[in-house]
Amino acid sequence: MLKRLFATRKRPYVPGINRPETIRLDLSGNILTLQMPPHSYDGWGPSREPPQINIYESYQYTDDSYQPEWRREGISSFKFLHRKWSFYGPPWRTQSYGTIFFNIFACRYDALPEGMSCFNPNHFEQITLRNLWYSGVLGGVQAPIHWRLRQESGATWLYFERHNDDLEPEPLQELLNTLLNCHLRIPVDDRYYLDLHFSYFGYVPAEYCLTNMNALRDAVLDSVQLELSSSAKERLAEAKRKWPDARASEHRDPEPWVFPKLRDGVEGEESYVVLEPGRPPVLTP
Repeated sequence: MLKRLFATRKRPYVPGINRPETIRLDLSGNILTLQMPPHSYDGWGPSREPPQINIYESYQYTDDSYQPEWRREGISSFKFLHRKWSFYGPPWRTQSYGTIFFNIFACRYDALPEGMSCFNPNHFEQITLRNLWYSGVLGGVQAPIHWRLRQESGATWLYFERHNDDLEPEPLQELLNTLLNCHLRIPVDDRYYLDLHFSYFGYVPAEYCLTNMNALRDAVLDSVQLELSSSAKERLAEAKRKWPDARASEHRDPEPWVFPKLRDGVEGEESYVVLEPGRPPVLTP
């Protein structure tokens, strides 16, 4: 309680941050483990994920076929874990300074052409960039930011961020700089990958906010381990035999994407009407 008493924006209080819990999940034989602070309850609780999850059960997934064609990427996903971490000031300030929402999704890339695999680092990079294009198709997003690779158990994992790109007058712009998304993508099969997704709802000054939120994020990410199933290891080995020289980019700058030009729909139309089509990245075997 003393830590909460002396909490400030520079050194906020996060319940249990020094007592992380260990999560172990069996994802169709792929064993995912990570450590993270306990959920900071504020209106909704943590997910009660089962210790075993079949990532191949199709009924769990939601695809994007309900979207208009220009927003239809060809991806299906479901969320199997969520947590929320609030950053608090002293006890007399009942509202938190800011919050991180953390979710883990299982993703199935239905649009992936035959002859491509998430275990091929170059293909996985293409999938990720195409997904980012569709994620930013309504504008206001700059990505990928802070792109980096992580080599684990013979596979290539991808870390990157999406930042807000809206131009607003100060001081609102400083607050917008703390509203960002961070992702770690982990391949688990030819068409399947995990998306560990952090969403920041921050506070000002941004320098203090990002220092604290990034430290929590990095502690979680540094703890992530995945032991691939025997079948996944076989497909990884097959990908290495087929594409022995495949690599992902060590560095990427934000993409100069061409998004569609839109107008708001009127009665009887879709929410958005496409005036000029965009140019999504093409998947190339």
